[in-house]
Amino acid sequence: MLPLDRATNPSLRALEALRGYASVVVVLHHFALGFLPAFKAQMSRGLPAYSLGWLLNGTGAVYVFFLLSGFVLTLKYFESGEAKGLIGAAIKRLPRLWPPAAYGVLLGYIALRFQLNYNGEAAILAGSDWLEKFAYTDQTQDISLLRAVKESITVFLRYRTLQFNSNLWTMVVEFYGSLLALFAAFALAGLFRPRVLAHKRQCLIKAGLMLAVIAVNLMIPHGYGWTFTVGAGLAYGYSHRYFLPKPLAICMGVLGLILVGSPVAGQSMLGAALIVLCVTTPSATPGFLLGRIGQLCGRWSFPLYISHTIGVLTLGSFVYVNAASLGAPLQLIAAFIATWAFAITFAYPVLRWEAWYLPRLNGQIRRLFADKP
Repeated sequence: MLPLDRATNPSLRALEALRGYASVVVVLHHFALGFLPAFKAQMSRGLPAYSLGWLLNGTGAVYVFFLLSGFVLTLKYFESGEAKGLIGAAIKRLPRLWPPAAYGVLLGYIALRFQLNYNGEAAILAGSDWLEKFAYTDQTQDISLLRAVKESITVFLRYRTLQFNSNLWTMVVEFYGSLLALFAAFALAGLFRPRVLAHKRQCLIKAGLMLAVIAVNLMIPHGYGWTFTVGAGLAYGYSHRYFLPKPLAICMGVLGLILVGSPVAGQSMLGAALIVLCVTTPSATPGFLLGRIGQLCGRWSFPLYISHTIGVLTLGSFVYVNAASLGAPLQLIAAFIATWAFAITFAYPVLRWEAWYLPRLNGQIRRLFADKP
């Protein structure tokens, strides 16, 4: 039987690398929106979308993020069957997400407050509506630290146009979607066990819970809720060792890569699910996800996600404007290097924070639910 320890289970270690590569796609997506808008539009339709579109489809990468959250959050519960694991995961979700999100808001506030953003000048040269509007944020409000603090909290409560870091729109989906995944896991656990099926009352309760999960998913726009629920479903199958044959799993992975670049949300979400299904099939796990580069990308994925958009709007735009005399290829290369330099530099504090903070947070949760003598 495969262990559920990421350190020893190749399939689970590969998920971290997959998250890392998805974060790279999000960076490329925003870089193209900023400095290559016409090329980005071409890659979002027709044959380019279904061939290499996965390289620049940030929406598909976000679906991967959400699916992985649903999978990872619920897998341990399916294996142990202890409801306290679900409760602990729910309690931990906001304390785990808020500090990096607050940091991302602070980066945007500093950029705007001290006018370190050069997105306006770069937008004129690149013809990018995304750059012109500071990555589609609300710039009609006064720039104040109080507003930034407020945004760092309300970003988890309701979906709205943000002011300081539009990339954090995913936080509200991640928070509520995580809770939905945990509820879906509780509804799904033991649903098909003979003991449950033999008792009409238990069976009706489980069926009612599953109907509630479906109803909630139908109310969430763009299918975001389904990604967490499907992720929980894949974790359920993994915990019961329901694996596809290797050739079929590989075919599913290839099909997923084709579909994840699709501009159609449903197709892109399906593609993300097929990719996760392939990666979590032990015999079909791509070897490159287990290498040092993949694992490194995995560790940096969330920190890079937090910092990179502000990098495009500040240092990336500054270099793009001042390198215009070099000509298009060198200008883009210089802006690309500058964007990554900013993203890595300002992702590093988040990386170090998580290395210090997450073990302590996990320890507190474990102590909270430890059996009392």
